[in-house]
Amino acid sequence: MIFLKKILVTTDLSPHSLAAVEYALSFGTLYTSRLYLLLVMEKREAVHAREAHVHFRTEEEATKALEEFARNNVPHDVQMNLVVRKGNPVEGILRFAGEEGIDMIVMATHGHTGLRHILMGNVTEKVVRQSRIPVLTVKPRPFRENDIQDEDVEKDLHLR
Repeated sequence: MIFLKKILVTTDLSPHSLAAVEYALSFGTLYTSRLYLLLVMEKREAVHAREAHVHFRTEEEATKALEEFARNNVPHDVQMNLVVRKGNPVEGILRFAGEEGIDMIVMATHGHTGLRHILMGNVTEKVVRQSRIPVLTVKPRPFRENDIQDEDVEKDLHLR
């Protein structure tokens, strides 16, 4: 039997990451797990944070932004540990998961399709490849119907 005592959900504070939060909350309720919400900020402005239009100069700013994100998106009766780390996002996620004895990581994908998705090497894909523990990847609702089509590959390879 699988017991998920500790679940880590990652966020870049973007609306896309809410899909991962939703799944983590569901699993957390089902297994009565301890939940962690992790934001890893690079020493310079993080690429993923720029995509979410969020810029942090200090860890304190990142912590306040994460607290606000949780306040707006996590039910008030849910206990979730909020964590901000500095460094490379992939390394930070994997290090935190190892240090805390996490049983499952939940991460959102950004829904890219075609060759662009394969070549981008985003944080989620790198964590999936390098993690020793299970990683649940979740597509945000608007991207759940996107399948890779021949047209996507042809467009990305400029064959048309």
